[in-house]
Amino acid sequence: MKKLGPIAGWLSLITGFIALFFYIALPDLKNIAASLAVIFLLNGIFFIAVQGPIIKQNLSSRSALYGANTLFLTCIFLGILIFANMLAFRHKHRFDFTEGGYFTLAPQTKKFIAELPRDVKLTAFFQTESPEKIAFANLIAGYLEETGNIKLQYVDPDKNPSITKQYGVTTYGTIVLESGDKETKVQNTSEENITNALLKVTRDEQKVIYFLEGHGENNINSTENEGYASAKQKLEQDGFLVKPLLLLQSGKIPSNASVLVIPGPKKPLQEEEKEAIENYLNSGGSIFMLIDPKSASGMETFLKNWGIELGDDMVIDPMSKLFGGDFAAPVVNQYTAHEITSDFVLATIFPIIRSVREIPKAGIDTTELLKTSVNSWAELDFDSGTVNYDEGKDTKGPIPVSVIAVKNLEDKSPKNSKSSGNLNASETNKPTLKATLLVLGDSDFANNRYTNFSGNGDFFLNTISWLAEEENLISIRPKERKNSPIQMTQSWGYTIFIFGVIVFPGLVATIGIRFWWRRRRL
Repeated sequence: MKKLGPIAGWLSLITGFIALFFYIALPDLKNIAASLAVIFLLNGIFFIAVQGPIIKQNLSSRSALYGANTLFLTCIFLGILIFANMLAFRHKHRFDFTEGGYFTLAPQTKKFIAELPRDVKLTAFFQTESPEKIAFANLIAGYLEETGNIKLQYVDPDKNPSITKQYGVTTYGTIVLESGDKETKVQNTSEENITNALLKVTRDEQKVIYFLEGHGENNINSTENEGYASAKQKLEQDGFLVKPLLLLQSGKIPSNASVLVIPGPKKPLQEEEKEAIENYLNSGGSIFMLIDPKSASGMETFLKNWGIELGDDMVIDPMSKLFGGDFAAPVVNQYTAHEITSDFVLATIFPIIRSVREIPKAGIDTTELLKTSVNSWAELDFDSGTVNYDEGKDTKGPIPVSVIAVKNLEDKSPKNSKSSGNLNASETNKPTLKATLLVLGDSDFANNRYTNFSGNGDFFLNTISWLAEEENLISIRPKERKNSPIQMTQSWGYTIFIFGVIVFPGLVATIGIRFWWRRRRL
């Protein structure tokens, strides 16, 4: 019997490990795992019964006590690791140590997904363990950390052809987003595309942005340098519907207009058009007006009635050359605190811009949003061909080049009049109706040539989003991966090689040999 004891012990150990393997790796084979577990128990009981005295004697030895102490400390260490792992699992946080924050979501994305109105089912079609899937998993992890409204499911098209066919997916790396009765697909899984897709499937209404035309304005469909096709494309990516508006033909601004953009008129607007614009503002509309220097828009008197004055000048900034620009293209990198420029750190470059100032006007709140640097000035005599700052004639910087005018409007409907005297909570909490007009002294900064310069495109999109009351879209667009190679001289290269390959390894080897030699002599 005693000879069978060790055999039963080894058999118990082997069958125990095999049973554990079947239980974890092959859960469908439960019967086999259960049978092996029974064999494990029977052999274990037999081993303990036969080898009991020997086991008791061994456990009382000094080596057994040392072993028990080691086992106890090991269990404590494993317990600490398990506890730390549980804390990390319940309180997830990602750390991004890249130079440009490449794996950190843009503030625009964080603002939007933190307020997702409903759940979104996201189905990602990737081959198992493909490089594209790993890159997408790193990106989407940031979304899942910010919200619990995104439900993610991975599908391997090769292993699940029926599901792939059901969704109509024909390309690896396709992402399908579903929310309610809306569905959209993304093939290029960048942060911008995924955020825009989330916006499409969760937005219940599509706001319309109208661009005025008929006065030589920049065309929204033109792909030429002076056109606005790029700006239109970015607005559509943000979920807006963009349309042209010929006001002389329509006679009024459509009621579904969220924002009217007047992109640099070169000819005067007719009085009928100005009246239509005035009526639109007084009904709670929002306008983004871009008026270039020396333009004949004829809007000077109209804007004065809204507390805004257009300067008959051109802003000059000699420091712009430091940014690789022209002295007539001021660079703005300091902004007035406002929702449009919140967390905005990119400079905006305006090729040939005029001053735009606020003037006192009763009932209208004005804010000078953008100002050029202290080194700039407003040049009045810009037709002579040479520009110099003339004391007492030109205006020294900072020069305001953009003004926001906000006018609170009284709701004259009977239900909100004092005589009604019976308002419910939803009516009293209704936002105040207001007219919003933002004027900028340049229209070229957002055209196809300049929209990708520094923060130009971001500022344009942020302004439209704020005017359309889509604050969740206001922020900086996602960053790109930065390439920052280390420039090293030949002498530094030799130094690092000698210390890294010869000195430090040799020092470690010397210390090791020294300890070995001393222990050998003991």
